[in-house]
Amino acid sequence: MAIAIPSFTSTIRNNTIASISNNMIASLNYARSEAIKRNTPVSVCAPTDSSYSACGSNWSLGWLVFVNPNGANVVVNSTAAPLLRVEAITDQSINLTTNPSVGIATYNGSGFPAQNTANVVFTIKATGCTGDAGRQISISMTGRSSVTSVTCP
Repeated sequence: MAIAIPSFTSTIRNNTIASISNNMIASLNYARSEAIKRNTPVSVCAPTDSSYSACGSNWSLGWLVFVNPNGANVVVNSTAAPLLRVEAITDQSINLTTNPSVGIATYNGSGFPAQNTANVVFTIKATGCTGDAGRQISISMTGRSSVTSVTCP
């Protein structure tokens, strides 16, 4: 039992990272398809806090997907910027960062990423993850998102 529990805990942690990366890919793809469908910018942003009511910089809390006609940080869930999706990360051990450091990723009405969004890499790791359980999600110049495994510390 003493051998199985630590191994089981790391398996749960590794599965949590995979689930969050799948949700991030789904949200990025959703934002891109909504931007094309609506022919207007749609953004994915980090929240300011756990109220998920405004854009901020803490990706480890989750993200918001919203229509962003001005292509800038705006008041989310207003008439001009309706909220489409909220994804909360409740596991405090998750660390989600971006390189370069950005708080928002935006797709234009053609589905291409805005200037600050192309070539952004999201890295998802967790305290206690093992092996190659970490994930990196990259947004290409064309707007396509892809995921790769990375080694956990």
